[in-house]
Amino acid sequence: MPKPPVDPLRARMLEYVQELMERSAQLRDYAATPGNAWLAKSELQTISQLTSELDSLLEDIKQADTENGY
Repeated sequence: MPKPPVDPLRARMLEYVQELMERSAQLRDYAATPGNAWLAKSELQTISQLTSELDSLLEDIKQADTENGY
């Protein structure tokens, strides 16, 4: 059975989700350590940027799905 082609948009989405998971763990660790709130804040800003990029990417996926009849 042929393997379905890799969807580059969904592959990028998985990369974003993986990075968000890693950043969330860093945020948790920094926020739990006294004196590291500034590091937690930096991680939160990065997470905010990533979620914005992910939101845009999901719109691209939605549009591509519509164009492909899904």
